[in-house]
Amino acid sequence: IDMNTVGEEADMVSLIETYTVFGRVTPHQKRALIKAYQKQGHTVAMTGDGVNDVLALKEADCSIAMAEGSDAARSVSDFVLLSNNFDSMIDVLREGRRVVNNIERVAALYLIKTMYSTVLALTFIFVPGAYPFQPIQLSPISSLTVGIPSFFLALKPNYDRIKGQFLHKVLQTSVPAATCVIAYIMLILAFGNMLDLT
Repeated sequence: IDMNTVGEEADMVSLIETYTVFGRVTPHQKRALIKAYQKQGHTVAMTGDGVNDVLALKEADCSIAMAEGSDAARSVSDFVLLSNNFDSMIDVLREGRRVVNNIERVAALYLIKTMYSTVLALTFIFVPGAYPFQPIQLSPISSLTVGIPSFFLALKPNYDRIKGQFLHKVLQTSVPAATCVIAYIMLILAFGNMLDLT
């Protein structure tokens, strides 16, 4: 659509639902279009290189300027493409997804250990008997269940689209796993007491 035909006060929400390509857009219309997309629940990226793009770059969730663009556009942007090539954004996006996805996995590992350690410590304050782990056992447990796996998980290429809330997804993995570890330890201790094992 030619944005000169709709004016500054047009209903941008209905425009973005109808059209996907906008031409001859004024700086204020660019900002209004970005706000309309954000109202619809979208995460909006804006790329530009001129002073007329500054309002929209400031409003966008992620703003991208070209290195050869104006100083104003570069100073308000989150990213500046030094190669002036928008294709490099694909690598930026992939690396961002890899980092977030791998942090999510590693965070789940650390949270599992923290949860079961906390619950066991609180439980054995009130339950007669010793804490089930000796200090010398905790180092290999930490290394083999958290330390070494998290190193390899952090390097794994994972370019899946990021969906949902970070904390919700981490808890969805860690709570059942920590519950299982606690249940296994309690069962082992119960059977050990029944069979008089040290």
